[in-house]
Formats: sequence, C-alpha cells, structure tokens
Amino acid sequence: FIESHALEFELRKEIMRLQEYRAAGIQTFCSAKVYEHLKQAREEARLKRTVLSEVLDYIHDSAACQQWLHRQAAIDSGQLQITPISVSQVGRRSAPPLNLTGLPGTEKLNDKEKELCQMVRLVPGAYLEYKSALVSECEKLGGLRLAQARALIKIDVNKTRKIYDFLIREGYISKV
Repeated sequence: FIESHALEFELRKEIMRLQEYRAAGIQTFCSAKVYEHLKQAREEARLKRTVLSEVLDYIHDSAACQQWLHRQAAIDSGQLQITPISVSQVGRRSAPPLNLTGLPGTEKLNDKEKELCQMVRLVPGAYLEYKSALVSECEKLGGLRLAQARALIKIDVNKTRKIYDFLIREGYISKV
C-alpha cells in the first residue's frame, strides 16, 4: 500500500517535470538535460547575488558616485523632494545609469543634463540634438506640446516625455 503511494508521488513529480519542459518549449530529452543544467546555474547565481554586489555595480564610476551622494545629501536636508515609487515600478528592475565617461558631448552638458542622460540612458550627442530640435521648434511655434515633441524626435515615448518635462522644468522650452 505504501509502495503504491510512493510510486504515485514519483509519477506525479515526473509528470510535473515533463509539463514544465513542455511549457518551456522543450521537445527532446537532450534539450531537457541542457535546460536543467542552465536552470541550476541560474539558481546558483541567484543565491550568490547579494544587495552589496548589486550596489557595487553602480559605484565603479566615481563621478556618478559623487553625484549620487550629493543628491542623497540634498534629499536628507530637505532641499530636494523625492517622488514615491508606485506599485507598478516595484516589480521591475530598472537598468543602471549610463556611464557618460568618455562619451562625446559630455563636456557640453551641465550637471542636471548629465544626470538626465544617465537616468534616461541617452548618449550626450543624441540628447544635444534632441534639445536643439525641440528648442528651435518651440521658438518657431511659440510653445511646444508633448505630442509635437514626440513627432519631432522618434525615440521611446517614455524617454521623450522625460526629456520634454526636463526642458520645460529647466526653462529651455515652454508649453503652448
């Protein structure tokens, strides 16, 4: 009786394993072996990863580290407001800030523009082109709407929104 329950348990376990393979699109036992090996390697890497190692990835650039420290000091002193994180952002891990060291056009940016380029992950040369296009169009039309900005620069709409909001906040362009 106990042996039949043990056999049933083993069969259920094997069925679940085969269903997992099918869900992953695996059709041969050779592919299943590779899948299990990669799955185990990913799990080991996940266990080794710590918060400290993730933080260390961000501090290789001393300029970015200094900029982050100044920003944190401003937040702590109350000079800079922080925006609360919404629930939709918590589940997704964002990409690390772009390292601007050695990129052409970096010397032409002020500190706020450098921070924008790092966070939006936009190379300085492209940002300067987008900025000049938006500023000239704003001067031509006497103001600029977000929809017009999106039509001018054909990049990700979220990046366009951040650039547009930044340029308005800094006074480079104005809304219609």
